[in-house]
Amino acid sequence: MNWYTTLMSLTIFLSGLTDLVRRIGLGSITALGVLTILLAVASWALVFTRSKMPKTVLASSGLLLFVLCALVIWIWCLFTSSLPLIASIQNIAVFIAFVGFIVLSATQSYRSFEPPEYVNSSFTRAIQISVGLYGLSIVLGGPGSSVLMGARSFALFAIIGISWFLAVWRYRLPGGLWWSIGTISAIAFSYSRTALLIGIILVPISQISLSTFKGWLRMILTIFLIVTVSYLALNYVEPIRSRFNEVGDNATVNGIRVNTSGRNEAWPVAYTSALESPWIGKGPGSVSNALKPLGPAFTHPHNDYLRIFHDYGLIGFVLWFFGYWGLIVKTWQNWQWADRNDRISAHIHLSAFLALIAIAIAMISDNVVVYIFSMSPLGILVGASLGSASRRKKELKTARQTSSVFGFRNITARS
Repeated sequence: MNWYTTLMSLTIFLSGLTDLVRRIGLGSITALGVLTILLAVASWALVFTRSKMPKTVLASSGLLLFVLCALVIWIWCLFTSSLPLIASIQNIAVFIAFVGFIVLSATQSYRSFEPPEYVNSSFTRAIQISVGLYGLSIVLGGPGSSVLMGARSFALFAIIGISWFLAVWRYRLPGGLWWSIGTISAIAFSYSRTALLIGIILVPISQISLSTFKGWLRMILTIFLIVTVSYLALNYVEPIRSRFNEVGDNATVNGIRVNTSGRNEAWPVAYTSALESPWIGKGPGSVSNALKPLGPAFTHPHNDYLRIFHDYGLIGFVLWFFGYWGLIVKTWQNWQWADRNDRISAHIHLSAFLALIAIAIAMISDNVVVYIFSMSPLGILVGASLGSASRRKKELKTARQTSSVFGFRNITARS
């Protein structure tokens, strides 16, 4: 183990603790805020020690442009408006760390033909620890409690965890099925509606295999099972039912009441404010200023696409959107290739693809992009997919070509 893998393994482990470290106050900033800034600096510090990087890191160029654009907007807004200084630094540091870990992990995983061990071992242990700690919170404080870590914070890390274990289950690796069930159960008892919905959506996606009848049958049965369990939970498990459609603010969709948790108040205010500076936004963290008139409960817009548009304008939004979805396409391609040619590493690419989808969905109604414990492990996982796939494609192609040449020579010699 070297400095590069040590930092990434430690980051994954600390991410599993979610907001537990936030309880340590350091004046005007929490320990989680300090950790966010340190990881942003450390990831790029190690990136710049590498004299050479593989071409595969270019897959993150769109997000790199977004980060550079965000830095320029931040510096500009510091002199032209009143940004919340600590919040703006933390917000932009998460984006910097996310892209930094993509590049660092891609570079590190490309250096060896073997699947990256810092991913295989660290993710499994970190998720198991996180689920165990939140399970203890449930025992001590009941479902939905935040005794040891915040229920929502756990859920936003756990969607990365369920992505990992579903991929492990798909490729019949030890513990995949049972830890998938355990993680989704823990999410359900955290009462996080968004995370539970994401977990339900990811299950059939993880089982996609449409090239055979068996694959179709497996996916259909999986969807049927999910729909049945979800229906029973929403109708007969009272705490879950009330969490979805009775507690808090409600909207009516096709005659069904849905708990919106104040989003129907926050979104119009944030959007109206964003239109005041539509091209470059108002700077990182500025959306919290726009929401202040709604009261102390509204510090986030509960929609990260709206947050990015508000804080970084249409320019930042376009760079983020195309950069992020470019990674979704790339990890999908890596997974499809590995599923046919390299199943020993296919779970890494599938989990990266699922995790990107999970975060993309969570961004619709949550604040996931400001949490280092979600975005850093995502960056590490995506980078591992990029670097490992590039190296293994190259070497397996060379090995097959060499094998073909020797096979042709042997046939020629025998004839």
